[in-house]
Amino acid sequence: MLLWIFGGVVDAAPLRAHERWIWTELIGFDNQQPDLGVAQYLDTAGFVPTAACLLIGSPDFVLSHPGIETERELAPEYCSRDGHEFNQERKRQVWTNHQLRSLVRGLHGRGVQVYLSLFATYTRDKSHREWISDHREVLHVRKSSGFAWALNCLSRLNDGSYFEDFFARQMVKTLRDFEFDGWHGADGWGPLSGPLHEVSFSDDMIDQFSSALGARLPEVVTRRCVFDVAKLTARADWILKHRRAEWSEFYAGRWARFWKTMVTALHGAEKKAVVNSAWGRAPFESLYRYGIDYQRIAATGVDGIIVETVAAGLAMDPRLANEDRHDDFLSMLLLLRACVPDTRLIFLHNVHDVVEQWDAIRHIPTVLEREIYSLANVFHTKPDGTLRPSADGFLACLGDGLKRDEWRWLEERWALAFSPLPQRALGATVVWSDAAFRAQMADYTKTRAWDTHRLLAHLMAAGATVQSTVDVSAVGKARGALLVPNAHLLPADELAAVMEYRGGPIMLIGRKTGMLPKANVEFCDVHSPDVLWCGVYGTKPASPPKIAQDDAEPSPGDVMSLADPRGYWDHLPYRKVSTGFIKACAQALQSISTTITVDSGGDSVALMPVQVSDGRIRLAIKNRTASYARPQIDMHQPIQSVEVRSSFPSVAIRPDDSKFSLRVPGRGITVVDVVTK
Repeated sequence: MLLWIFGGVVDAAPLRAHERWIWTELIGFDNQQPDLGVAQYLDTAGFVPTAACLLIGSPDFVLSHPGIETERELAPEYCSRDGHEFNQERKRQVWTNHQLRSLVRGLHGRGVQVYLSLFATYTRDKSHREWISDHREVLHVRKSSGFAWALNCLSRLNDGSYFEDFFARQMVKTLRDFEFDGWHGADGWGPLSGPLHEVSFSDDMIDQFSSALGARLPEVVTRRCVFDVAKLTARADWILKHRRAEWSEFYAGRWARFWKTMVTALHGAEKKAVVNSAWGRAPFESLYRYGIDYQRIAATGVDGIIVETVAAGLAMDPRLANEDRHDDFLSMLLLLRACVPDTRLIFLHNVHDVVEQWDAIRHIPTVLEREIYSLANVFHTKPDGTLRPSADGFLACLGDGLKRDEWRWLEERWALAFSPLPQRALGATVVWSDAAFRAQMADYTKTRAWDTHRLLAHLMAAGATVQSTVDVSAVGKARGALLVPNAHLLPADELAAVMEYRGGPIMLIGRKTGMLPKANVEFCDVHSPDVLWCGVYGTKPASPPKIAQDDAEPSPGDVMSLADPRGYWDHLPYRKVSTGFIKACAQALQSISTTITVDSGGDSVALMPVQVSDGRIRLAIKNRTASYARPQIDMHQPIQSVEVRSSFPSVAIRPDDSKFSLRVPGRGITVVDVVTK
C-alpha cells in the first residue's frame, strides 16, 4: 500500500524506529494558557516528540538555584535565550519557577521526556549578579585576549575543589526540583567554547596539565599569568610547539572525568545525561582540536550524543564563501557511528534559530530536505551483518515559532527519510579501525597529512558513493567494495584481515609502505614528501590514471608552525593534495563499487542508492548546484518502472531501456524507486 503526498509517494508501512527530539526555548510555550500552552504546541507540531530539550541557556539556572519552595520570577535570559524580546509567535513572557515545573509536568502528561539544556556563557550581569562574577577563577582564559565571559567547567574553585563536583550536586538538586528527566550539555560543556590552541590556558589548567603529564615544564609555562596576554601567549606558544599532542590528550582525560562525574551523579538520581558533539567535527579532529575523545565520553555511560550536523545552518553563512559542507558533516556522522557503534546518536536537525538569525526551513528548504534524507540514510554494518543507521533520530533545532504547515512539511520528509531499513547500502563501505584512529595524532602532528575524515569528505564531494561503515573486526560481514583511508596507519594484522576480504574489490589510500602488497592498479599524487598513494585490489588490471601536474606546494618548514583555525567552520591546515588525485580516486572507487552511472550531468549530482526489501533500488539523487539539474541515470539493466517518492517532480518517469532522466531541485534531492526487469 502506498500513500500519495503532493505528487510523491511514500510507503504506508510503519517507519523504522527512530527518536524525535525538539530543542526549544520557553518562548515556544504560552504561560497565559491554563496548561501553559502544551496542548497548542503539540497540536501545532502534529506529533508527540520523544523528548524536548528546554533551552534555559544560562548556567546560573543551576549554579544559583535557590530551591523550589518559594515562587520566584525567572531571569529574562532563562525565559528566552539571551533574553531576546520575541519570536515569530509572541513576546517573551515572564515565567516563574513554579510555572516551569508545571510545564515539565504538563509535557510529561503527554508522554514527552524533558531535558534541561544549558550553555556555558554569561551576560555580564545584564539582569542580575551572575554566579561567575563571584567565581572568576573558572572563567575561560584565552591565549589572545586574557579572559572571556564563559565558564570553564574543568577548572577548580578557589578552595581547591573541582567545579564539576559542586556542579553535579547543584544539577541533581535542580533536576529533581523541576522534575526534569535529564540534562542536555550543549555548547561549552564538552568541548569548551573555543579550540585548544586558544583556550583554556589558565594557571589552574596548567597546574592540572603538569600533574597529568608527570613531567617538569619550563618556567615560561608554569609562571603565574592570571589574565596577562603576553605571558599567556608565551605559555601557549611553548605548549603548542612542544606538547601539542599531550595537550589534546590531557583535555580528553579531563572531559572524561567531568562526564563520568556528571553521569554517575545523574544516574544515581535516576536522571539522564546527553552531550553535544564537538562543534560538528569527526573523531580525530574532535580529539586534536577540542580534546574530545568520543570513545572515552561513551565509556562514561552517557545516555546519548547530539551530533552537530549543521550543514544546512551553514549553507547561508558568508564565512564559508558558498562552500557546500554537506559531505563534510555527512561523512563526519558516518565516522562517528563507526567510532562509537553502540552509543545513541541524535543528529542536530537544523530548522531555524531566532537568536543566531538563520532560517533553513524558510530560506533554503531544498537544502534542508536534502539534509533530512541523507543524514537518516547512512549506516554502520554490525558484527552480525545487519545495518544500524548512523543516527538513531534527530533533534529539531529550534522548535519554536513554527507554523502547522511547516511542521507538516517536515513530517512528510521524515516519513520518506525514515522508511524501513534497507537490505543493503550500495556503494563502497569504509573500514573503521580504532588503532588507525589512535595513530592519526602522531601522524598529523608530524606531517599535517590528511586525516581519514578529510579524505572521505573529499572523495564523497568528488562523486564517490559512500554511505556505510564497518569495523575492521567485522570486515567479513560487509558486501561490495571496501574503502580503507589512511591504510598505512592500520596495524599489520588488521591490514592482513582486510586483504583476505572476498566480498568485493578493495581500495587502499595512504602512504605506500613495504607492508602493502602490489595492487592490480595503483597511482600516486604529484605532491611530495609523504606522497599519497592509491591501490585497487580484486579487479582486473587497468591503466592507472594520469594525475595532472599541480602548482607546487610552498615549503611549510616546521609543519606545526601552520596556524590552526579559530572557528569550527574553518578547516585545519593540511599538506597539499591535488584535486586530480582525489578525483581519480573517486572515479576509480565509483567504477568498482556500483554499476549505476550518471551518463550526463554527473558533475552536478551525487547518488545514494540502497537495496530495499522487495528488490527495489531506492535511489536518492542529490544536486550540488544552485540550478535545476537533469541528470541521465543508467542502471545498466532494463528498467521496468521508476516511481518518484519525494515531493518533486510530480511527473511520471518513462525510462528508456536501462536509462531515465528527471529534474532535481537546486541544492536539493529527488528520491525514486527503480524496479529492473
